[in-house]
Amino acid sequence: MKMVFAAMEVEFAPKGIFTEERVPLVREKLAQAVARSRQQDQARLNQHEEAARAGEAVGQELPVGLSQRAFPLLEMLTEAEKKKVSVVWGV
Repeated sequence: MKMVFAAMEVEFAPKGIFTEERVPLVREKLAQAVARSRQQDQARLNQHEEAARAGEAVGQELPVGLSQRAFPLLEMLTEAEKKKVSVVWGV
């Protein structure tokens, strides 16, 4: 979770709130970080597939990237922005 908060440039806290006014900013930062992560994830997947096709040993699974970890929060922030509401966690 700390990785997701770092992507939004927010210090992680077990409890907190993104106010209605702050939601668009953190959503945009997270969306940009997710887009960058997807590109990195795709590059790793391409390398993995190329190695497999070449007959190289590829026993290690690909790591879970930021884009996968952050997707539920990104959807929540997007909905909160549309509805103009705050997002609260850990309550």
